Amino acid sequence: MAPWAELEEHINHLRERVDTAVLASHARRERLRTEILADNPAIRARIRRPRPETLAWAKSLLRSGIVAAADGTIAAVPLLSGTKIQIGVVVVTNTGESVRLVTRVFEHELTATGDSAREFFDNLRKVHGSSNLASRALMLFGERQILLAQEADWRMIHGELIPYELRTGVGKPEHNLPPVFDLVRRYVADQRFVAISESPEDIDVLNAAIVLEPGEFLELRTLRDDLTIFLDGDADGGTTRAGFNNRDRDTFRGFITEVGPEVSILLVKAGHRAFLLECHRDRVEEAAALFLSDALWTRGLPDEGAAATARGFPFHIDLADNVARTMFKGGEFRSFVETRLMELGVEQGIADLDPRRTRG
Repeated sequence: MAPWAELEEHINHLRERVDTAVLASHARRERLRTEILADNPAIRARIRRPRPETLAWAKSLLRSGIVAAADGTIAAVPLLSGTKIQIGVVVVTNTGESVRLVTRVFEHELTATGDSAREFFDNLRKVHGSSNLASRALMLFGERQILLAQEADWRMIHGELIPYELRTGVGKPEHNLPPVFDLVRRYVADQRFVAISESPEDIDVLNAAIVLEPGEFLELRTLRDDLTIFLDGDADGGTTRAGFNNRDRDTFRGFITEVGPEVSILLVKAGHRAFLLECHRDRVEEAAALFLSDALWTRGLPDEGAAATARGFPFHIDLADNVARTMFKGGEFRSFVETRLMELGVEQGIADLDPRRTRG
C-alpha cells in the first residue's frame, strides 16, 4: 500500500513518477503485442487493413456521396408525479458540398398513476427507478429511426446497433421489442450502416485491442453471439440472463436466428484507442474504411492510421454530438422547468425542486 504523504512532498516528484508509469505501461504493451502474435499466428492472419482502393472509395464517398450521422441528448427533471423529459436528436448529413442539419425534439412525461395513495406511490417509485432507462431508450430509438428516414448512401450510428436499453424492452418487451426488431431489420436490409461504440467495457475486447496497430481491424464475432449472451447469460463472464418470460424469450431468440448472423462486430483502431464497429457482414471492409477515413482523413490525418491522433473517432458523429449538446442544453431545460415551478408559487411546485439546486 502506498504511504500517505504531505501535499508538498507528493508534488515534488510527481512528474517523474507519472512519466515512469506511462513509459513502463507503453513498453509493457509492446511486449504483450509481440508475445501474443508470436504465440498465436492465427490472430496475426485475422488482422486486416482496408485495401487502398477501399480507402479511396471511402474518401470519394465523403467528398461526393451522402453520409449521415446522428446523436442525441436527454434532459430529465424529476417531479413529484414522475419525470419530465426532453430528448433532442441531431442528424448531420454531408453531401460532399454542404452539411445539412436535421433536428428533432421530443418532450414527454413519465408519470405515476393509481386509484389509491398506496398504488400511486408504488407506481411513482417504479417511474423514478426506470425513468433513466426509459428516457435513454426513447432517445436511442429516436436517433436510429430518424437517421434511417434520411436519404443517405451510408449511415453512421453512435453506439451499438441495439443498445442495452433497447434490448430490455423497458419493462414491456411484448410492446417495445417488435418496433426495435423491425427497425434493425430495415438497417440490415439496407446494409450500408456502421454502428460505433465508444466505450467497450468487455475486458476481453480491451485485451484484444493490444494486438492492433493504428489503421488495423479485427473481426471478433457476430451480433448473434452478442445477443445470445444477453439473452441466456454467461456464467464465465458474469452476465445474467435477460428477465423475459418464455414467450418474449422465444420471440427474441427467433430475431437472433434471423438477423444475428447478418451483422459482424469488429475491433478497429484509427489511433491508439480501439472502438467496436457493427456492420453488415458483406460490408466489413467498407465499414472499416469509412470509419478510418472519417476519423482521420476528414481531420487532415493519414487514413492508413495515425498514432498521433488523440481521438481517432469519426468526425461526423462528433459533429452531431456537438450540435446536439449546443442546441439541446439539458441545463437550460431544467432551469426552465424549475423557473416555472417557482413562478407558479404553489407548495407542490417548490417541493419538486432538488434541494441542492436551491443552495445560495
